[in-house]
Amino acid sequence: MKNSRSLIKISLNPEDPPGNLELLLESIFWKEPQMVDSAREFLYHVKEWGMSDSPYKVSDWEKYCHRSGLTQSKYHNMLKRLRRAGMIEKIYNKNRGEHEIHISRKFSFALDRMSRLWEEFFYD
Repeated sequence: MKNSRSLIKISLNPEDPPGNLELLLESIFWKEPQMVDSAREFLYHVKEWGMSDSPYKVSDWEKYCHRSGLTQSKYHNMLKRLRRAGMIEKIYNKNRGEHEIHISRKFSFALDRMSRLWEEFFYD
């Protein structure tokens, strides 16, 4: 049995799929649309740091909250949703001895897998 805590519900309209990142995030933060801008900014922040020699560290959350104006609660809620969606992941860096947050492809892999399953059913 899968851990139900790792599930995320996404609101999608097949007649009008998201056309950009903001609309995609709206489908993930459908219960909290006010978090879309914060999530988008955070994803760009993590992506930018991921291209540097010092990726975004989990321990930097206080600095990020202060800089972005997010409360600790909103930050952790946003982080949880993005992780559950497979858009970001926490990875332990043995060389640095700390956890880092990176952009993840799990979200796209899951959607691709679902799409292939549907195509197989459709053409079977």
